[in-house]
Amino acid sequence: MSSLKHTSIPKESFDDILSRYSATAPDKLQDLDTLRYETIPATLAERKKSGAAYLKKEEVEKLVEWKLKHGTFRPKLLQLVQSNPSSLIEDTTRKAFAIITPEQPLKALKVLTELKGIGPATASLLLSVCDPDEVPFFSDELFRWVMWDEEGGGGPSGWKRAIKYNNKEYGELVKRVKDGVERLQVSAVDCERVAWVLGKEGVDVVKSGEGVVNEDVEKASKGVKKLAKEERVVKGKRKGKEVAKEEKKGVKRKVEAMKPAVAEGVRRSSRRKMGS
Repeated sequence: MSSLKHTSIPKESFDDILSRYSATAPDKLQDLDTLRYETIPATLAERKKSGAAYLKKEEVEKLVEWKLKHGTFRPKLLQLVQSNPSSLIEDTTRKAFAIITPEQPLKALKVLTELKGIGPATASLLLSVCDPDEVPFFSDELFRWVMWDEEGGGGPSGWKRAIKYNNKEYGELVKRVKDGVERLQVSAVDCERVAWVLGKEGVDVVKSGEGVVNEDVEKASKGVKKLAKEERVVKGKRKGKEVAKEEKKGVKRKVEAMKPAVAEGVRRSSRRKMGS
């Protein structure tokens, strides 16, 4: 039996979990996911060919929005990022991307943290879109996954491990993700997505075996499906109520429109009776 720890997860299990990312990620994240995983990295690759990679202010804002909706929402963080001048963001990201290295991205990380609202975790996200194959994003799930065997990690509370979000922790994450990337021949960004799925499913990574979906995953999957079904039912009921409400309004309007005609018919009938 092989566990799903980052040091021993089989390639088949890694690929299977990765394939579940799209189904696990909320629909509201689809557009932002496309920007984060496809559009912006492709744009940066083209800028590299043209001379130098950099990020525009609106691109950084979208990446921060993605981060906030993917994890803990902190509205003031986005406001701080938006306070940076466009020229400063372009110059700073250009400088950081020029010195980034997969082996030691901390120098580039420190350059980016000079921007308002950009801490180590957000800075790592910007570096990751510049080099998604080698440089990992300092996400909660990825850090907790690679630190599973360390004190404070593992077991039922493994996905709730406290994180300090400092340069030292990011350096440890980089080293551990690099080992997994080389062993499995995968990208750092795919390690991030696998960790995200495992975290959202609440899997105890020690209990899972190769080719076997453990009880935790089954429960989590059933839970996700149940929530989706309940959401559809609620939406259906809400829609049904809205339709019934509109139909009721329509009947009421028809009744109101008929009242003058009915009243007129009654008055005419009364006059005929009085005249006979």
